[in-house]
Amino acid sequence: MRAVAFDAMGVLYRSGDDVRDILVPFARARGSTLSDDDIRVAYRRASLGEATSAELWTQLGVAGDAAELDATYVRGLEVTPGVAALIDELRAQGVVVGCISNDIVEWSLAARRAHGIDARVDYWTISGAVRSRKPQREIYLAFLEQTGLAAGDVVFVDDRAVNVEAAAALGFDAILVDFGGTASSGDALRTVAALRSALGARRQGPQRVPVK
Repeated sequence: MRAVAFDAMGVLYRSGDDVRDILVPFARARGSTLSDDDIRVAYRRASLGEATSAELWTQLGVAGDAAELDATYVRGLEVTPGVAALIDELRAQGVVVGCISNDIVEWSLAARRAHGIDARVDYWTISGAVRSRKPQREIYLAFLEQTGLAAGDVVFVDDRAVNVEAAAALGFDAILVDFGGTASSGDALRTVAALRSALGARRQGPQRVPVK
């Protein structure tokens, strides 16, 4: 294990569905009249690099300075308790730390700076920058190209089974987590402590745990 690549929403941050949990109520409180589905569609386009955050706010009918809206919006996120300490431990052990996230470029940058994790993570591969979203293979390959690592060198951690399966198909050692207690899979690790133990086991030997 040379590197660990974390998902953002549901792993680094507590919310596993930031559109439902944060964006929809945020936009509605500021005058948006779009349906939940229309908000999600507009967000998805922006997370593929087809619109900036400023253009998205306009599409949602939210008025104001885009940078200020971005900064206020990302304050609604919360770093998963224990994750920052885990990242620090990995880095102290010489493990490269990355993030592969479906997100808007401006929001990803604002969030990680606001919550003190930007400098903790060596490589950020964001869907809005590479124009590919998990579980599409291109975003995983973009991470490997960015880092110069082989898939077999990387443990990938995500809270969505479809993303874990896609990574495993490319040769990543993939781990499914469920810190929010919403997944139906019994294979998911439910706590940061359980993830720490799983990563520690991989540091001690070459064994791989297959994705079912």
